[in-house]
Amino acid sequence: MKVRMGRFMMNGHLLNSGYPAINVPASRQLEFNERMLAFYESGDQAPMNRFVRSCMDERVVRIMKEEHSP
Repeated sequence: MKVRMGRFMMNGHLLNSGYPAINVPASRQLEFNERMLAFYESGDQAPMNRFVRSCMDERVVRIMKEEHSP
């Protein structure tokens, strides 16, 4: 439950900042879980950060940036 709440809060922050929510596809759930366990053990956020960013749809990011441009 903690991970779901964390993702919920992360997505709220992203949306408030003009970025799309991040969806972890079911096909990558095992990878997500493994990377989270490694993060908890090491404290190194870089691999998890790369993984989460790889789940973002760049087309949506580009559209949202256009909508929030001055």
